[in-house]
Amino acid sequence: MEFIGKGGWAAPRLKDAALSDDKLRGAYLEIVMIMRTLYQKCKLVHGDLSEYNILYFEGHLHIIDVSQSIDLDHPSALDFLKEDCLHVSDFFKKRGVGVMTVTDLINFVIDRSIADDDVDDYLEQVQQKMLENGDILANDDEISPTVMVQTLDYVKQCEADIVNMSMLQRPSFLGYEPPADKLYNQPLLGFVRAERNTRSDEKQQQEELPHNAVNVQNKWSLQSTPKMGPEERKAARKEMKKKMKEEKREARKTKRPKAVKKKKKKMAKAKCT
Repeated sequence: MEFIGKGGWAAPRLKDAALSDDKLRGAYLEIVMIMRTLYQKCKLVHGDLSEYNILYFEGHLHIIDVSQSIDLDHPSALDFLKEDCLHVSDFFKKRGVGVMTVTDLINFVIDRSIADDDVDDYLEQVQQKMLENGDILANDDEISPTVMVQTLDYVKQCEADIVNMSMLQRPSFLGYEPPADKLYNQPLLGFVRAERNTRSDEKQQQEELPHNAVNVQNKWSLQSTPKMGPEERKAARKEMKKKMKEEKREARKTKRPKAVKKKKKKMAKAKCT
């Protein structure tokens, strides 16, 4: 790490640098090459690239805050790259520089088929294309609503979402179509079937549980039943308290007194000595 500046004065940020039109065009080509090098050679995406994180010093650009860059394996790497391309294109477009569309810029950064020797020719073709089309190409950019797919897991998730959406469609019963208010206020048929299955499973589980576990489960079900009134809840709590007291009494009958336990401990210690 070294200081970028001269005579104790730091180099200005790109947004504060006073550059001519020719220098702005050169700076745009340089930042495009830096983004490609960062992606192709360093296997990184800056993630927060803008005129605030670029320094201009002695005719060249210097990228700062690179420590926050992310690897290409990150699931949102392409999304961050899209944001970087949007920020860079917006800045130079506001300064009157002809820029590539964000789609073309992303393709240039990530395209591995472009050899290093052919990069200059590729950029010359892009510049010629920008001059021919002018503002039409710069404004005709539809990358913002685009979803960047990087892994197959995202595709699987999209397929699962489509299946879930298709389950929301109800079949028509003998040509009868209920009105909208009845249609949307009723629960889904799939959820109703699942609820019935879960109730039957709960009954089977209660039969398999031991007696004490069933009592505890019944205790919480009585406390959480919304249909009971306040008086019924009080009566149910009293009954449960009585049952708990009776169980404790039965447990006390078989419980050993503390004096007997102490004697056994003393006898065991004495035998050990």
